[in-house]
Amino acid sequence: MIILGIDPGLNTTGYGLIDYKPHHTQFMATGVIKNSRTMNFSDKLHHLYRELGDVIRHYKPELVIIEETYSNRNPRTSLLLGHARGVLMVAARNLDIPVVEYASRYIKRALTGNGGASKEQVRYMVMKLLKLTNLPPEMDTSDALAIALTHCHHMKYESLMNPDKTQRKTR
Repeated sequence: MIILGIDPGLNTTGYGLIDYKPHHTQFMATGVIKNSRTMNFSDKLHHLYRELGDVIRHYKPELVIIEETYSNRNPRTSLLLGHARGVLMVAARNLDIPVVEYASRYIKRALTGNGGASKEQVRYMVMKLLKLTNLPPEMDTSDALAIALTHCHHMKYESLMNPDKTQRKTR
């Protein structure tokens, strides 16, 4: 199963793809969708929508996993991020790809055992779990892979605890 993890952002959205099999998880690709800070808001959203659609059409994932919006100190920042997440989710759903969401603390805990882990700790675990020696310099890419890996861990847990139900409900 090809899983696309997304670390959403209005100016930089990271994505990571893994090929999940019950006894083997393999790295496929990673990248970022960047928006210029000078673009107007609606153009940024349109660019995210179009670019994610291209990624989905190219790699043909069966599932998209996206990080949930967290409460930010600045309500405007949270609102803008929510718009970006919404557009990314619609891009996937318009191509009939199910979308699952996980909270940031859950992702960090699933990979490192610590819900307050640093980005560097998450990156280290991503590289260890996928047996990678190198990742692009953007932290958004390792975060996106972490999001995808979290769902793999969740599916393994579900299959052990509930052999008849192997996948989380999709939205």
